[in-house]
Amino acid sequence: MDITVSEDIDSEFLEVVRDILEDREFKKLNCFRQHLKTTRFMHSLNVSYISWCLARRFRCDARAAARAGLLHDFFLYDFRDKQPTRELQAFYHPKVAAYNSTNHFNISEKEANAILSHMFPLGPLPTSKEAWLITCADKICATMELFQLHIALAKPGRVKISAA
Repeated sequence: MDITVSEDIDSEFLEVVRDILEDREFKKLNCFRQHLKTTRFMHSLNVSYISWCLARRFRCDARAAARAGLLHDFFLYDFRDKQPTRELQAFYHPKVAAYNSTNHFNISEKEANAILSHMFPLGPLPTSKEAWLITCADKICATMELFQLHIALAKPGRVKISAA
């Protein structure tokens, strides 16, 4: 699967997340629906980009915000299927995403904590500015995607994903 990103997307952002975007396992997120017509891949990319923009604006750790935003939903199962635990999806998937991200990408503690808390108030209280930004960006993106409004990188033609 190849990913082509339009030239008008900030190259600095792409440099921060390129290794994740090019990862074979991460690309599998494109096979899962997230909010109606959005894939989990595109949702994660939207959250990442908005988190990165906000972090730069508020002089936070933009790298951590972009990477944790991209990995916040890094779980490779359909959330509508029965889970191996009795936990609700809202509580379960951040743990799986943090576990997968830590093992697959060797993320920082700040990034792992941001992933674990991104479902606040349904999960733990975010403990860093970057975690708060990801939590907010996730809510913004989910709302926009549910209403099928194009935001950030989801604008038609900005990102193309094809099988390779």
